[in-house]
Amino acid sequence: MTLADALDDLLGVLPEADFPLPLPSADEHRAAAAAAAGQIRDYLLARAERLDAPLLAVVGGSTGAGKSTIVNSLLRAQVSRPGVRRPTTRSPVLVCHPSDAEWFRSGRVLPELTRTATEIPDSRALLVVESADIPDGLAILDAPDVDSIDDDNRALARQLLQAADLWLFTTSAARYADAVPWGFLRDAAARELFLGVVVNRCPPQSIREVAPDLASMLAEEGLGDAPLFAIEEQPLVDGMLRDADVAPIRRWLGRLASESEARTAVVKQSLGGALRQLDETTQALLAGLADQRAASSDLRSQALGAFEDAAVRIGTAVGDGSMLRGEIIAHWHDVVGTTELLRGLDDRVASLRAVTRRWLRAEPKAEEANRAVSDQLAEVLTDTSWSAVENVVDAWSRTSWGRSFLTDELRALSPDFRERAEASVRGWQQDILGLVTEQGRGKRFRARLMAFGTNALGLALMVAVFMSTGGLTGTEAGIAGGTSLLAQRVLESVFGAGAVERLTKESRGLLDARVQELIVEEASRYTRALDAVAAPTAVAERLESAAGAVREARQAL
Repeated sequence: MTLADALDDLLGVLPEADFPLPLPSADEHRAAAAAAAGQIRDYLLARAERLDAPLLAVVGGSTGAGKSTIVNSLLRAQVSRPGVRRPTTRSPVLVCHPSDAEWFRSGRVLPELTRTATEIPDSRALLVVESADIPDGLAILDAPDVDSIDDDNRALARQLLQAADLWLFTTSAARYADAVPWGFLRDAAARELFLGVVVNRCPPQSIREVAPDLASMLAEEGLGDAPLFAIEEQPLVDGMLRDADVAPIRRWLGRLASESEARTAVVKQSLGGALRQLDETTQALLAGLADQRAASSDLRSQALGAFEDAAVRIGTAVGDGSMLRGEIIAHWHDVVGTTELLRGLDDRVASLRAVTRRWLRAEPKAEEANRAVSDQLAEVLTDTSWSAVENVVDAWSRTSWGRSFLTDELRALSPDFRERAEASVRGWQQDILGLVTEQGRGKRFRARLMAFGTNALGLALMVAVFMSTGGLTGTEAGIAGGTSLLAQRVLESVFGAGAVERLTKESRGLLDARVQELIVEEASRYTRALDAVAAPTAVAERLESAAGAVREARQAL
């Protein structure tokens, strides 16, 4: 794969590298992804396609440094109008030899800027000026101030500098130590960009101090090899500096453009540095995507964990006997006449006859008892699920990215949850009746089933389920245990001991499945919120693959 093809693939992936969670690094990663894509479009693709394309020297720097004046003075012509006021909103100006004009007008470099033949008040229009006084193979671009008070001007200045093969960075004796320009110079050092530095408007009495001081500062930042040009402050003649003051700059630029070895060095250093920096950027983006996935995974685990814990607590409440209290136990007593049955429990035959007589009369009451079971079990499901919601809200509120998901809807249980809980319980009760009916098929069980009644036996099976784990202690355990024992004896009298154990286990499994379905559905509200903004894992894989291809092409180059 060629370098240009690899860069094109990477350019296609970068916009998909999304950082939706407001992690501390998210804004930085979004800006880095956008900047990397911009540099590929504006510079790297064109340079990778044509290593012998004309060099682009961007003249950038501080406000009031005299950038336009230096450009005009180099060419001994008024090609770039100096700004009278700050900020100056006008077209950036690119000056090139006529033989190179087609390349710069083609849109291969800085394709998002509109080409124009006249200077207009539009910072997104690039004025291309042909001049026979500039050597072929070199273009000079006069950029806006890097420290402009206008946001658009600053953004354009950064974009133009990122599209350069080399910089002619311009400052003044009064502003050479300012923070903003040095931020750009450090970027140049990180990119290993080919660089020349001009300190303009130096008072004659201090030029011997300013130039060495600036040279020392450049060396500290790893830019000690950059040529430094110091220009004394002086009256302009026809808006230009004296030719003798800019001649060293002209000779330096001319040599870079005309000498094959020097030209190759510029391209190799600037392109190689930009590609290395691009690789560092993509590795940082991959780390940022991993952080996004980890944060999203943490939020998912917190939500699922809260609802899984709710399911466990519901399971405990269902089987430990705590359901056998209040209205349910009262209805049970009403159906079976517990006191009388318990007295005769040791005499199985007498007890079963008593049960048969009483349950023939109590079958209609079982339906009312089933409604009590439905209400109480739905209440347990609702209360426990509310606790799960509160736990999710508490966990997600601990981070800014978690809070960003907490809409009013997610801070509360679903409005229809209680209704769905009741429907799940009623569905389970129908499952129970189905089990009882299925177990009672055949001549052996039919008479007993008819004697006791399907609803009453279903209620007995639910009671057995509610004491299947026996977690209670003390008086409540005695009441629940006695109630469950009675239900078990009644069921055994109809279906046999082995069948009752199996029916109880199967009934509990059916309830657990319905509870799990209800809980998973409620938890999915939170996972769907995460899924709606999560970048697919494939994006990171594609980004890593594209970055690796660029790295290999760079090494081959």
